[in-house]
Amino acid sequence: MGDFVWMEEYTDGPPLFAPPSTSKRKARTPRKLEFTGWGSNLLIEFLQSIGTGTTNQISQYDVTAIINKYVNDRNLLHPTKKKRVLCDEWLLPLFGRKTINRIRIYDLLEPHFAENKVGSDDDFFDTTDDDEDNNAYQRHKCSASDRKCHSKKRVFEAPKSCFAAIVPDNIKLVYLKRLLVQDLAKNNPETFQSKIVGSFVRIKSDPNDYLQKNSHMLVQVTGLVESSRANGINTEILLEVSNYMKDVRISMLSDDNFSKEECEDLNQRVRDGSLKRPTIVELEEKAQVLHEDITKHVVASWRTCFSSKAH
Repeated sequence: MGDFVWMEEYTDGPPLFAPPSTSKRKARTPRKLEFTGWGSNLLIEFLQSIGTGTTNQISQYDVTAIINKYVNDRNLLHPTKKKRVLCDEWLLPLFGRKTINRIRIYDLLEPHFAENKVGSDDDFFDTTDDDEDNNAYQRHKCSASDRKCHSKKRVFEAPKSCFAAIVPDNIKLVYLKRLLVQDLAKNNPETFQSKIVGSFVRIKSDPNDYLQKNSHMLVQVTGLVESSRANGINTEILLEVSNYMKDVRISMLSDDNFSKEECEDLNQRVRDGSLKRPTIVELEEKAQVLHEDITKHVVASWRTCFSSKAH
């Protein structure tokens, strides 16, 4: 795996995160978040206010998708700055500021999940937008000497915060077809969750989504759910996936390769903030876990194909 060549996300324009501002900033005031079960009271109250059930935990990816839909339904985007969200009476207490960068929604939700609490890190800060951009810049920037910023291709030697480009060559290393997922669930149940969560799969697009131009879409697996079947004896594994409100059965996955257009659609969702932007390290680690299984599956498919042609 060490010789994989990863495409790194970069830009010839301004940096991904704005550099530190020289303007005077307001002092930050920490507020202690209170939690009810898996989420903060603020998050739980928001979700309940729009009719979303909170008995079972909702992943950070899916909450991001819910908020993006909430923003679209209520026309909360800034009239001229389309990447900025105008926070209403529900989003204002949730994020602690009047406007937010839409692509930062996922990160801003992090302190609202009980699983992310570490020591005193459960303080929630009201900050100015400049403070938030500065903090993000400090957390995620890579030094020029380490990342060689304008190199499009490089062998994986990146700091953890360098983002991977959402391109076919990267995604295919962590993409699982239906038959492979079925094999993993049947033959490796003890490692199935660790392998499947974080990978990408392909499903049919929601026919009611008028914004979706492709018949299928790439989604990232964010969790697993066991659902009892009608007879109450057998259970079926369901997948929680990004940007899709319903759980997905393994039988619903595609067994074909994804298209370039579907990868571009995935990239757009990442840029819109409805899906966490993956780092090179995250994709590298997942690719290492899946490499042997994907390779065996490809070889087996080739053998089956050649055998069929021989007969």
